Amino acid sequence: MGRELDLAKSNPGEVIRVLGPRLSEERRRRIDEVASNRTGMLALAIEGVHDPHNTAAVIRTADAFGILEVHIIEGAAKFRSSRKVTQGAHKWVDIGIWSTAKMFIEAMKARGRRVLVAAMDGTQSVGDLSPIVEPTVLVFGNEAEGISDNMLDRADGTFRIPMYGFVESFNISVAAGISAATLRAGGGGDLPERDLEVLRARYYLRSVRAGYDIVKLAQERDR
Repeated sequence: MGRELDLAKSNPGEVIRVLGPRLSEERRRRIDEVASNRTGMLALAIEGVHDPHNTAAVIRTADAFGILEVHIIEGAAKFRSSRKVTQGAHKWVDIGIWSTAKMFIEAMKARGRRVLVAAMDGTQSVGDLSPIVEPTVLVFGNEAEGISDNMLDRADGTFRIPMYGFVESFNISVAAGISAATLRAGGGGDLPERDLEVLRARYYLRSVRAGYDIVKLAQERDR
């Protein structure tokens, strides 16, 4: 994926020009529609999740609600995902993998993102976060221990999902889904024009078999 990203960033217009004729008009329209509804303002993150089906479900949820990034903080639970559950969503969502909460938080801060942690006693309801007015990452803890102390200590705040029954917590993929649905109701994208063009180029590369090689060959012929 790294070389595809580099190619898309270097000349997205050329990638689209070269690969566009190899895609059906319907596919091009679909890529345009999906890309135009992607958000860079909201991302999801999960920490120490052991069940690969839960990880995959969160990735699939992100794609469905137009969320471009999912971050995995591994801890002792090395990243595993079920492609059967993602149903291809992993191709369209950017996945960041981090060894520790500290590394993750530092990277998010460097990008100007606030980090909010899901907690039963969160200081605000997930609904109170809407509308998202600054780049935000929502972090969900694992199935047994929840969020680590390291994450809580470094995060910018906490939020909760209101519950009205006897159960005390949601499954992590359900919690991520409720949060995404609440904050992404109505869809809509917010990527700057340049980022949107790069994203379209990346999706073209992923939609055409050997797309990277085709574009590189075209570049060599044009020299």
